[in-house]
Amino acid sequence: MDLGSSSTNSFNNLFPLMISLAIVIIGLMVFFAIIKFNLLPKKTQTVDKIVDIESFDTMAQGFCKSHEGNKTKLQTSCSELLKDNCVATSCCVYAKMDGEEKCHAGDQNGPTFKRDSNGKTRDIDFYYFKNKCFGTGCK
Repeated sequence: MDLGSSSTNSFNNLFPLMISLAIVIIGLMVFFAIIKFNLLPKKTQTVDKIVDIESFDTMAQGFCKSHEGNKTKLQTSCSELLKDNCVATSCCVYAKMDGEEKCHAGDQNGPTFKRDSNGKTRDIDFYYFKNKCFGTGCK
């Protein structure tokens, strides 16, 4: 009994079967790649949070509407706005009065309150209304 010849004989008998199996496995891999078959499990997607985003145009209109009829309260609210937000509204102007630049209640005609507490008219160098500059001090 020759053990070496028997194992060589078994290998020779199984070699075509091993090659066939390798070709089938590689063929399946290529087939799945071609049809883009995904073997990874699908993850269920859930919505964690829904966020409504409003443009500043409607917010600016709401800002002005909420202060209708109360110019003093509008002046207080406008004075808290930064320049970019100020000039985006239709009820505030960004003005330089008496050397100080800040947001004031106003419209296309300039700041609403043009007089100081003593009744003296304040000097207006320029003012911005809806991103358009008015006055002699425009840059």
